[in-house]
Amino acid sequence: MYAVSNEPSYVEVINQNLERLLVFETVFKEYVHTCKNIEKGNCYASESLDRLRLYFTKNVIKFCNFVDSVNAESAPCNYAAFHKVLVSGLCGIRSGVLNMLQAIDTDQVDHERFAAGLAEQQAARAQIDSAFSKILDPIF
Repeated sequence: MYAVSNEPSYVEVINQNLERLLVFETVFKEYVHTCKNIEKGNCYASESLDRLRLYFTKNVIKFCNFVDSVNAESAPCNYAAFHKVLVSGLCGIRSGVLNMLQAIDTDQVDHERFAAGLAEQQAARAQIDSAFSKILDPIF
């Protein structure tokens, strides 16, 4: 008889983390859209860069905690290289998001820094996509 573990497998944990990442990505994309609308004046009276920054900050804190939790996850040796690239990509997204957040002031946006943050996130996403595309490659 085999012992049944109640602990989720690494693959299950990564799937859950991927779902959480997709939610964060959606939220951050909405902030980009809202930021552009606020600057154009195409927004509700209650929307402002100051309020956007407040909500953005709250989600960045949650995202940073998420990145730390993924980093703390123990990966089996056959997933170690994947895990390292995944964490590196998440750290890149975190860095990009922090740059975007710091680009938003109460009454203006530093567009150069904002764009740099977006580009940093895009590069990090490509890194994560690459890791997932190679996850089943044999390790020799």
